[in-house]
Order: sequence, then C-alpha cells, then structure tokens
Amino acid sequence: MCYSQTQIYKHYGVDEGLPSAEVYDIYQDKDGYIWFATDKGLSRFNGYEFKNYTIKDGLPDNTILDFFPQENGQVWCYGFNSQNLFYFDEEFDGFKSYKYNNALKKQTDENTILKSVFVYNNDVLYAGGYGFCGLIEIDKNGVTKKHYDLDTRLLQPIDQRPVHLGVQNKKNIFFSVCYDLKSNEDVQFLNLEYKPSSRLDFISFNDNYSIFINGKLGEMLQNGDIKYYETKQNPLGIKKINNHSYFVGYYGNGAEIRDIKGNIIKKFLPKKSVSNFLIDNEGSYWFTTIDDGVFYIKNPKIKIFTEEHITSLVKDHNNILYAGFNNGSIGHISKNKINILYKGLNNDDALVEFDVKREELYGYSDSKITNYTYPKKSFKIDASKLPEHIGDSLISASSNFIYKTIKRFTTKYKVQDICAYNNVTLLGTSSGLFYQKNEKIIKHQPFKFLNSRIDDIDLNKKTNTVYMASQGEGVIVYNDHPYNITKANGLTNDIISEIHIENDSTVWTCSNTGLNRIRFKPNKTYSVATITKADGLLSNDINDIEIINDTVWVATKKGLCYFNKEVLADKEASKVLSLNLKKVTANNRPVDFQNLKLKHNENTIDFSLQAISHKNTGNINYLYRLKEIDTNWTTTKNRKISFPSLSPGNYTFQAKASVFNNISAKFLEYKFKILLPFWKSWWFYILCLLSFIGLIYAFFKYRLLTYNKEIIRELIRLTIKRLKRKELFYNFKSNGEEFKIPTKDIHYIKSDGNYLDIVTHNKTHTIRCKIGDFIATTPDALEYLRIHRSYIIRIDQVTSKGKNWVVINEEKIPVGRSYLKELINVQF
Repeated sequence: MCYSQTQIYKHYGVDEGLPSAEVYDIYQDKDGYIWFATDKGLSRFNGYEFKNYTIKDGLPDNTILDFFPQENGQVWCYGFNSQNLFYFDEEFDGFKSYKYNNALKKQTDENTILKSVFVYNNDVLYAGGYGFCGLIEIDKNGVTKKHYDLDTRLLQPIDQRPVHLGVQNKKNIFFSVCYDLKSNEDVQFLNLEYKPSSRLDFISFNDNYSIFINGKLGEMLQNGDIKYYETKQNPLGIKKINNHSYFVGYYGNGAEIRDIKGNIIKKFLPKKSVSNFLIDNEGSYWFTTIDDGVFYIKNPKIKIFTEEHITSLVKDHNNILYAGFNNGSIGHISKNKINILYKGLNNDDALVEFDVKREELYGYSDSKITNYTYPKKSFKIDASKLPEHIGDSLISASSNFIYKTIKRFTTKYKVQDICAYNNVTLLGTSSGLFYQKNEKIIKHQPFKFLNSRIDDIDLNKKTNTVYMASQGEGVIVYNDHPYNITKANGLTNDIISEIHIENDSTVWTCSNTGLNRIRFKPNKTYSVATITKADGLLSNDINDIEIINDTVWVATKKGLCYFNKEVLADKEASKVLSLNLKKVTANNRPVDFQNLKLKHNENTIDFSLQAISHKNTGNINYLYRLKEIDTNWTTTKNRKISFPSLSPGNYTFQAKASVFNNISAKFLEYKFKILLPFWKSWWFYILCLLSFIGLIYAFFKYRLLTYNKEIIRELIRLTIKRLKRKELFYNFKSNGEEFKIPTKDIHYIKSDGNYLDIVTHNKTHTIRCKIGDFIATTPDALEYLRIHRSYIIRIDQVTSKGKNWVVINEEKIPVGRSYLKELINVQF
C-alpha cells in the first residue's frame, strides 16, 4: 500500500463566514488579522469570526482582485468592476479612495486589470498590468504620464499586438509592453513566448533569478534566458516564500512549493484551483481558492501518513517502524508506503512489540502471537497487551490470564498489562495494581492512586522505575517513593491509555484528549508539555506513539500522523500577535473611547478584548484587573470582561494576554471615571444651603416681618437658645423642699430600700424613690446604666473599669454578676 504525505487542513467557506468561495488574494497585517480579497468584497479574520466589507463600507465595488502592500504601511487594492484604486492603513480606520482614479481610468479600458502598484514617496503612483501597454505614472498633482507605450494611436487590438514584460526592480513594479525594447540599467525587458493572461505576475529573487506567469510558469536568469515549465494545468498564482523557494497555484490542480531550481518540494490540495498562499506570522499555511474558499494548515510540520486506524506502533533496532491496524493487519513503514506482513481477518486489534534484548519483532493478531524475525515461531494465544520487555519470560496479558513463557496463570481480576520488576510480576488490572510472587497474586496498594484501573505498565530498566497509565489517577511513577502526575499538574487528562518511555528523563503518555510529554529533572521535579488537535494533530484520541530520531509518530483513531519534536518547542514559544480593546459598554450601551466620564448610574461596565493568535485561538488567556481595587490579576478565556455595579470613583482597567503561560509584552489600559450622583456633589450641597438661606430670608421678609414683630422677636430668641448647648437638670423634692441639680454633676445612685442616695461632685441628696424607677425620671436616660441591684452609674463619669467593678471619682463600685454584660456599654 502506498501513501502520500498529506497535511491536516481546516476549511473556511461561506458557512464559516466568508462572503464568497471565490477568493483571489490574501494578506496579513501587523496586528495579525488575515485579509481576503473576494468577488463579494473584502473580509478580515481575527481567528474567531470574519468581518466582511462591501460597497456599503466604502469599497468602490465588491470584486477585489489583489492586495498591494506598500512600504509606508498602506495596503492598496484594485476594484475590478469600477477599475478604481483604494487603500487602507494597517492601523485600520476605514477605506480611502485614490483621489486620481479618474486620471487613471483615462489610461485604461474595460479589459484592464492592474497587477502591479507602487506608491513612491507617498504621493507618486506607478501602475502596470494586463490589458494595456506601458507604465502609468501619476504625480501628487494628478499629472499623468505613460512610459514605454511608443505609439498611443496604434489601432491594432491589444490582444493582437506582441506583448512582452517590463520590470523595474528598484520600484518593485512590472508592466506589459507592446514593442521589442532593449533592457537598460533602469528597466529589464522580457520577450515572452506566450501571450500573458489576466493572472500576469512577476517575482524577482535576486539579480540572477526571477519567476513569472504569462499563461505559463516561467523563470528568467541573469543573462536574460527564459525557461518555461510544462505543467498539467496553467498557473493561477505565484508568491515568493524565501530566497530559495516559492509557491505556485494552479487551475484545478492544487498548489506546489518549488525551489529556485524548479524542483517540487511539496504539493497541496489536489483538484482545487489555488489562487494564492500565505505563511502567517506563526508559521501556519493559508491557501485561497477560486472554487472553494480558504484552507488553513495550523501546523505544517505535522503531516498525515495514512488515515487508516492504527492501534499499535513499535520500532526495531534499525529504526524501522511497525504498525498494528485495528483490522488485525500488521505491516512496516518504508518511505511512503506500508508493507503488509500479515493481513488481518478483521477480528480484533493487532499489537506489535519489539524485544530489544533479543532483537526480535512480535505481533499479535487473530488469536496468535508471531515472531516476525523468525516467522516460523508462532503460537496460538490470547492477548490484550504485549509487554514492552517481551523477552523477560512474559508473553502476554489477556482478560483473567497472564502468560509467562507458555505457562498460563489464572487471576481473579481482568489483567490489562504485566511487567517484570524486582523479582516479582506487576499486574495492572481493572481493580488496580497487583503483584505475583511465588505463584501467588497479591493486592499491592499502599497508595490510594494504585486503586484505579491500570491499562499500561512500562519499565525503564536503567532507572528501575515503572510508569503506569491509569484510568483516573493520571501517570503513576512507581519506584521507592511512588507518586502520580495528573491533570492538575499539566496533563490533558487524568485518564491515560498508553505509556511510551523515550529515554531516562522523558516519558510520553497517550489519552483521548491529546498527547503529553513529561520531562523529569535531576532535582526530582518535572515539566509537562502537551500537543492536541488544537495544535494540529489529526485527532485527540491517541492509541500509541513511537519516536524515531527526532520524529514523533502518533497513531490515532483517525489515522497516523508524524511531526518533528521541535513542534513542542515552537508551541512553548508561542505568543499572541496583538491585543486590542475592541469595545467598551456602560449598561450595554457603547461608550466613546474618549468619553472617560460616566454617570453614576452608568456603572455596569463591559470591556471586549481581542488577542490574536490564529494558531492558538482556543488557548488564549486574558489577564485583567481594575488597578484601584484589585492587587491580583484575574484570568479568563472570555473576551468579554464585566464589572457590575461599580461605585463612583476613578478606575484604570488593565489587561494582558497569554498563550501557554507566555504572557505577552503587549499591555493595554483604559482610564475612566464614574461620577457621583448630583445630590452628593459639592455644588449641590452649596446650592441647597443657599436655597435654604434664601427661603428663610424670604419667609422673614415677606411674612413674619410684615405681620407680627413680637412673634419675630420670640422666634429669634428661641433660635438663639437652641443654638446654645442645652443644660439638663434633675428635679426632685427632699424634706419638703424642691431642688434641681445639673444632671452632668451626678456621679452615681445608690439604693437603700425605698430611698436613693444621689451622689454628686459636691454632696449627696437622699430622695424617696425605687431604684428601678429612677432612670425613667431623668431627662437624659441614655446616660445612665444599672450595674448592680443597688447601683446606677452615669456612664460619662466612669474613669476606669475592671472585670467586675468600675471607678467613679476614685471610688470603686461593684458590678453584679447578672449585670456584667452591661460593662460593654462603658466605653472610653
């Protein structure tokens, strides 16, 4: 069976948000946006959604053929139907029409297509293309010149004239010429064999080599020699990748990457009409087509070998890779094909394992184990797993049996895998870890994490460490001090199906949510790296892996893919391309970015963020805080950050973004203020005071002053009295005589039967009154506190207190047991 090495594509079409499946050109701006030129407008993609632009948004028409990026950051575009030029800035603020489009159109007609546009010194425009002869120049005042069109009165139709190509490398411009002209220092002329098509294009690599399209794909050398490539279909687009390679897209025949010698390095998208190509800032590939939208390869370094379901992988001592298929077949991989060693009967999964010690390959399929190094050695046996060190007298594990040599041992538990370790046999079962010693099988679970089902057990003989794949407890590291590594430590899942030991410090694990690499460090710590479908894998449901040199082979339920280990290093270095604040809303209403002052009831604030990393869209984390009230950063994957019911005050919203814990240096902040309600503002208080004074003034002037001067006099007297501090008195009778004493002079009251002693600063007064009735007779009852059945004290006279006493005027007064809780009301 032969296999072509293919890529993992993601398709974007109309259903995903593109305005059209007919896409002509592609461009990435400095913020990471991907722009598409289509026959139904422009489209801008941020990794989440498409923003589409049409004539309603300022385009001259909806059929846009090409992007012409300029050194000043402007991106010029050509509208096919209107034949107008327009541009936008990389700091996008809308589309701007070229002010001399009318002058340009005087030099073109309905067949013209601009294919080369250059803006010199920000104001002089040069244009060349298909359907007209010569180079158009328009200066800053709109004055037009046409170069290299010797006879503008020539009546012969353009398609019947001899058409050649002129190239002005200093201005990065090319154009058609209708005459045989000699090259000079400024312009090089190519005498073309074929008449150009509307896909006319030219790319210069250096002084010695250029490529072009004029109906056919051609190359030009320094001496002017031209060579054409005979291809199955005519080229549709070309683009320089680097100084050594370029892209070619074809009508109905996909795309290629070629080197400058013309050799085909890679092929893509057979049968598609590929118009253009982009390697974005993260190394991903984008292909535009004129028949089926856009195709995206997230990670070109990850390739598909076959889409057949492979369940088991192993390499031999010569680094030849062997595979077991889910239909029972067994084969080895050689270059671009799989050579079948055994064709399965589609009964069960095939297993392969290599005995390093004896250099023998074993395969299990259709209820038999075969030694493929010595094919005659085959025997009937059941197996659900072949141990990694199959030569250590262990043959297989199957259901309730384990096989050592050819002897079968029955167990009470379903055995998933077995391993010889320190003179015992470790058994991974559905009920956890067991071991066999002296033909006895014993439960071996000193740790809780060893109670879970164990599907795979592999031994590193050099370090004498066993690694186990568990169902729920992650990876179990079993040695003198067993421990486990889980999702909380960085794994993609706590359910692990397969272990692969790469070397003494590196272990790989398979799960149904991706692949994990664990690197153990000398200080007994470790680091975990992951790679999943989100990173470009064919599937997250992984059966097995094998590593040959620096290539990782991954067997998934959707096929076999492979990649260089540098993919993980690339991932760990990932960063966001840009971070922007897209929108601010207050109470769900958009806020002008310059309107930094909000009303008191506009206090539910939402910030819409956007970080771009096309390769890691699903792995972007946003870190944010309000600087004035948060010392720590909050992390979320949501692009919308909400702050409900903020109090009036000044705030600074700050945000960052990260990918795989790599926090970007890009940082944004937004300062805003929520105002106080008007009734709490200083001017409102002053206004109220002035209004009150005015009302009183008006009242006195127009009412009281007019009708009753005596009432005014008394009101003034009472007002003045109220403004003075009021002095309260206690009135009582003693021995037939009436007294009043200032209440502030009373220290305490002592009860003696039906009589009370009122102790003041100067003397003691005795009155007839029950102690329980005294407080109610005072004008300032809250100043008194009963602390004993015989004592009432005045709180403001207490100078100190203890556990069960208070001191007034150097006299210690006891506090009754039932009144101790009242001491809390005595404050200093």
